[in-house]
Amino acid sequence: MDKIVIKGSRRVTGNGIKEADLLIKDEKIERIAPSVKTPPGAREIKADGLYTMPGIIDPHVHFELPAYNSSSEDDFYTGSRSAAAGGVTTFLDFAIPSEDQTMLERIKEKSESAAGKSIIDFSFHAQLTNFNDNKLKEMEEVAGYGIKSFKIFMPATEGWGVDDAGIYRALEKSTELESLVLVHAENGELADFFTESLKKSGRVSVKDYPSSRPAFIEKEAVLRATLLASEAGAPIYICHLSSAKGMKELRRLKKEGNIIYVETCPQYLILTDELLKKRNGYLYACCPPVRKDADNYELWRGIFENDIDTIGTDHCPFSKAKKSAQANDFTKIPMGLPGVENSLPVFYSEGVVKRDIEITKLVNLMSTNPARIHGLYPQKGSLKEGTDADIVIFNPRKKVKIKTRKLHSKCDWSPYENFKTKGSPEYTISRGAVVYEKGEFRGKKGRGKFLKRKPSPFYSSQ
Repeated sequence: MDKIVIKGSRRVTGNGIKEADLLIKDEKIERIAPSVKTPPGAREIKADGLYTMPGIIDPHVHFELPAYNSSSEDDFYTGSRSAAAGGVTTFLDFAIPSEDQTMLERIKEKSESAAGKSIIDFSFHAQLTNFNDNKLKEMEEVAGYGIKSFKIFMPATEGWGVDDAGIYRALEKSTELESLVLVHAENGELADFFTESLKKSGRVSVKDYPSSRPAFIEKEAVLRATLLASEAGAPIYICHLSSAKGMKELRRLKKEGNIIYVETCPQYLILTDELLKKRNGYLYACCPPVRKDADNYELWRGIFENDIDTIGTDHCPFSKAKKSAQANDFTKIPMGLPGVENSLPVFYSEGVVKRDIEITKLVNLMSTNPARIHGLYPQKGSLKEGTDADIVIFNPRKKVKIKTRKLHSKCDWSPYENFKTKGSPEYTISRGAVVYEKGEFRGKKGRGKFLKRKPSPFYSSQ
């Protein structure tokens, strides 16, 4: 297999920055040293002045998602292509079974599809729906297959919701299986109540959408989910945190000693509900909704104070046509935003450049922490000798104006259109193969591997 030497870069991990050369061989990082001699026949990448970081791990994407009598735009090929162009080398998708499927059957089905298409490595979270006694046995099958995470919708989104008794039982079982429960934390009954009230008043414009899911229903669900987890003796993972109220509650709960992993997304750090008031506001409808400047501020504070653990994207793209077809009724608009390709440059620009966040924190949030929490470390997220050569070489000086036509997703719009970033991936290397290079996609369809995962670090620390 081809060898690669990265020369002269600044190697960034969650612990610090050191100048180093890296030798890559047989899909692994073979050597890291101040100076590595380039072997005969090896490719040399000159990276003076650039950062070499562990590949980004997106713990929250939705490729090939059937929803809203349709499907998300990106399949595993176009989605992973877009991810690779953004420095992402591993993604975790969601396997949501149909009514006649078990969780494991759906995982195998999605894995088979991804194995024939994905450019980069991948794994899944199993989706728990319609909880009953049979689900406990299914959880055992899933954990035995190497999937150590289960996603639960607290609201009854698309009929996927689980009640409190089901959540508690799943949390209890997760400790036995050394697995992690992820929750979409919103109070579904209140969301339904507010939505119906708005419909009766004729207020179904997308600008009214945030009123159907006010921030306090996220706060209540965060508190309830954490209490259930604590009583079950289990850790819990909060997906896509969106609000100041939820963040303040989680900060308090963490200080009390609860084991909570918190994820947020770039859209909740940067975008606001003012976008929903625009003529094309329907495009920006996602669940939970984007909120206000004060919510952005509190989530950034959560990053500074280490209350937030991971950055996902919740990449769930629907085309302009699919969104605009229901533009006059928010209850029917397909919810979701594209973003997997832009998460690294946008977060670097907004966090590192504008807010002086250390780039080591970026690496922790976007690579090392997701790898640890989701049982992939140290093969992923570490940039150590002997680990997978999943690497992004990042140019901190390169300025880019985001244009949809230059992105690699199948989606025909971006919430970050015309957003000016400073800092951009120059190379993405997936298990030793260059899959993206200076604006050119070089990945091979179907090269990505399915990843079986270890238990959450909560269990190894007990």
